[in-house]
Amino acid sequence: MRFCLETPINYLGEVSLETGDNRTMYEAYWGLTEPPFSLTPDPRFLYMSRGHEDALMMLHYAITRNKGAAMLCGDIGLGKTTVSRKLLELLDPVKNRVVMIVNPILTPVQILQEILVQLDQPSTTKNRQVLVTEMHKALLSFYERGQRVVLVVDEAHLIRSANTLEELRLLLNCQMNDQFLINLILLGQLELRKKISKVPALEQRLAVRQQLKPLDHVETGEMILHRLRVAGYNGEQSPFTPDAIFEIHKFTKGAPRLVSQIADNCLMVAFAQKAKNIDGFLVHSVVCEFTGQEAA
Repeated sequence: MRFCLETPINYLGEVSLETGDNRTMYEAYWGLTEPPFSLTPDPRFLYMSRGHEDALMMLHYAITRNKGAAMLCGDIGLGKTTVSRKLLELLDPVKNRVVMIVNPILTPVQILQEILVQLDQPSTTKNRQVLVTEMHKALLSFYERGQRVVLVVDEAHLIRSANTLEELRLLLNCQMNDQFLINLILLGQLELRKKISKVPALEQRLAVRQQLKPLDHVETGEMILHRLRVAGYNGEQSPFTPDAIFEIHKFTKGAPRLVSQIADNCLMVAFAQKAKNIDGFLVHSVVCEFTGQEAA
């Protein structure tokens, strides 16, 4: 019987795993109050590996010290977006006005319009120079009120045009003698580095450049237990045995998003089998089903 995240199936004659009743049973079985491995970027569930802690600290430093621009890169599924959500949690909402762009496939004019909309200064003009003037006035207004504008661009590697990157760089020219009027945070996959390198004027403005790395074997086990604890698990030990953690790390190579997917599948299968622990054999079978391979 094939089992993966996208496939509703029945175990032990019960209803589909996608139904609310069965999901509640799954959580109750493991002593949880909520799903531990949701793929949404909930900062409560962020496991602070050394790499994630360093990235968070440096991005926070870039904003609080008004450094102008910072970049966080990493392969897919390593937690860049979740780190950014944790960062926003740490910022004083009284002193910081956050603009979040999650779909950066925009022209220079569109990106200026989007920023102004989020600053409650919408503009219908398509004249770039007029937009730049309105932007400067808006940023100056926040400065005079004692607020720092923080622009976070997620999935920045998707930016298609060097002109859009140049427009972001030009925003950094909005400054007083003693500080920038806007701080720019770029989040993206590793190809963002190559795109930034083609806009030297922006690259030179990046005061902070961080790169997330995959979790090691020990961190993978700690991350799983951390998320279980946040979700209400109060067992003395992790239900995942050491050989289970080994198999999970072997398959996922330490990518937190994939670790979460496999761990969630393992909990569901163990629940269906009424198992109390998750060992390497169970993980191996789940991985085989997840990838469509035959178990050896």
